[in-house]
Amino acid sequence: MDKNWDIRRGVFRGFDGKPFGQSLSCGFINKSGVTTDVVDEAYTRFAMVYVLRGTGSYVDDRGIRLRLKAGDLFFRFPDRRHSSSVDPGSRWLECFASVRSEWHTVLQSVGLIHPGKVRHHIGEHSEIPERILRGIEQLEASDTALTNHNVEFEFVSLIRHILTRDLAVPDAGAAHHKQLEAARERIRIKATQSAPLEETLDGLGLSYSRLRNLFRSTYGISPGDYRIQVRIEQACALLETTRHSIQQIADLLGYTDAFTFSKQFKKRIGVAPHHFRKRKHPAPDRTPWNV
Repeated sequence: MDKNWDIRRGVFRGFDGKPFGQSLSCGFINKSGVTTDVVDEAYTRFAMVYVLRGTGSYVDDRGIRLRLKAGDLFFRFPDRRHSSSVDPGSRWLECFASVRSEWHTVLQSVGLIHPGKVRHHIGEHSEIPERILRGIEQLEASDTALTNHNVEFEFVSLIRHILTRDLAVPDAGAAHHKQLEAARERIRIKATQSAPLEETLDGLGLSYSRLRNLFRSTYGISPGDYRIQVRIEQACALLETTRHSIQQIADLLGYTDAFTFSKQFKKRIGVAPHHFRKRKHPAPDRTPWNV
């Protein structure tokens, strides 16, 4: 890869009401000189590891045995015990991200995770370490429940992207990388506004139809679906950290009514908003939202 990712940096964050093993984490680790990595461990979180350099191996209690090399991305699933090792002298370097184990259940329930598919060889893709580094920077800059949830959803989006399509970016998408990143940032900032996406993305130097096609081919999701994703991630944070009613949350997120919000939420998360909230007792009202 063009950039040197040997930066030795990581962040771990817990969630209210969850054991530390269910933490959000991300980072870069140089394991040069390490041979024994993970030994017969049952993760209580759902983690992905992208091998930037080096070779090693993976084995689990499902009988899966794999050789690992640079360009491999493998998962540490919470539904099994597994071990991994690093070959001496291979100068292993990895970047990783972990999210709560519930996401493994959600992605498996919709058919994106196959129990026998632990490893994906995707080659060199700078998008992965770049997005993990961005998550590190966001977590280091702000230690709030909302930031933690936002970063977690970004990692879930990345995992979903890996599971659903090849990460190779078309030449046209690469040529318009800055415009696409600007479009993505605009959508995130203005996700709760009711303005048409054509208006939100105006002025980036591309027609909306061209931008929409490039956005989908690069990120594996349309601009409209990405706006819904951002709204839903904000909804999860509001449901867990405030006592707002479902209607109030729908209003804050730019929905015309609570029914539309609840329908989209259930489609994305798998449960209705009130069931999601019942997973834990809501915290006192400390609205982490700029109305």
